[in-house]
Amino acid sequence: MMKLKLKPATPGLVVRDPVTAEALPENGKSVQLTSYWRRRMRDGDVIQDKPAKPIKTEKKDT
Repeated sequence: MMKLKLKPATPGLVVRDPVTAEALPENGKSVQLTSYWRRRMRDGDVIQDKPAKPIKTEKKDT
């Protein structure tokens, strides 16, 4: 399963980990990407802490 570092979308928002029942820290936490976390992301409750940077491709002149 994939792991992501997630954090609450807004400061002060409490999002609980379904396994530990602890609040997700404001600076983020690495979690297994389960259906619970996917729902939290879809609903806008959590965001990925450092999204992957887009890959730069060089345009070749032909």
